[in-house]
Amino acid sequence: QKTVLGEDHPSTLFTMNDVANAVGAQGRYKESEELLRQCLEVQKTVLGEDHPSTLRTMSNVAKAVGAQGRHKEAEELLRQCLEVQKTLLGDTHPSTLLTMNNVANAVVRQGRYKEAEELLRQCLEVQKTVLGEDHPSTLFTMNDVANAVG
Repeated sequence: QKTVLGEDHPSTLFTMNDVANAVGAQGRYKESEELLRQCLEVQKTVLGEDHPSTLRTMSNVAKAVGAQGRHKEAEELLRQCLEVQKTLLGDTHPSTLLTMNNVANAVVRQGRYKEAEELLRQCLEVQKTVLGEDHPSTLFTMNDVANAVG
């Protein structure tokens, strides 16, 4: 793909993101993070910082960083994503809600349970309204609230 389309082509970047996620799924988080950060830098230049693919990659970097135990850094990346998503997609968009849930889980991993519970409850209320009480994302958030409360 790099040869035919070029390193900066959106399809190449999408594939690079997928390869990095596959590497991370094998437990090779450092290598995954490096690939994702390379992809992210190119996406910011080619697609822009607010492009959905750029935000997807930023979220994936946060996942790779968090998997290495760097939860504060993961939280910071996720909060950046969340702010852009709120502006572009709105507070009730499923992608925004998923990122809000991910922020809360990064907060839980830092032992800030009360703060995480508040974020998760906000997310849950919107999910119940937008997605419904039986939607899988709503049910996952319910579970996360229970875990945050302990």
